[in-house]
Amino acid sequence: MEQSRIRELLDLYFEGQTTLEQERAIKDFFATTQNIPADLAPYKAMFAAFDASALERSDTVVPRVASRPGWQVLLGGISAISAAACLLLALFIWSDYSAPKPSIICYVDGVEITDTDRAVAEAQRILSGVNNDVELAMATIEKVNIFELK
Repeated sequence: MEQSRIRELLDLYFEGQTTLEQERAIKDFFATTQNIPADLAPYKAMFAAFDASALERSDTVVPRVASRPGWQVLLGGISAISAAACLLLALFIWSDYSAPKPSIICYVDGVEITDTDRAVAEAQRILSGVNNDVELAMATIEKVNIFELK
């Protein structure tokens, strides 16, 4: 086979566009030709390495893992999901009862108050202040009404 044809086949080979017959022709060329040009010599070593690796066999035996029947896999999955659901339910119930909840929560000036008596006292204090402000406002309105002409 002429060298220009081998160069074309090598270009096709490295582009991944060769057929099996073309690859065999390249392999045969490098295996049988003695006087190979210097620019094609690296390819001879490459194809010789391909041949050598194709002949190698491994004596390592890979053990086969026995597969489980489908129903065992399904049963295992259902068991795992139900165990996780029970655990989450137990955590939810435990967290609900773990801390005592106050019967009342209110905030006065940004401070949380959970004692019922103190909350009532604070509410009365605030309402009495509001009551005083309303009485003062009503007195001012009555003063304005005195000077109003009828």
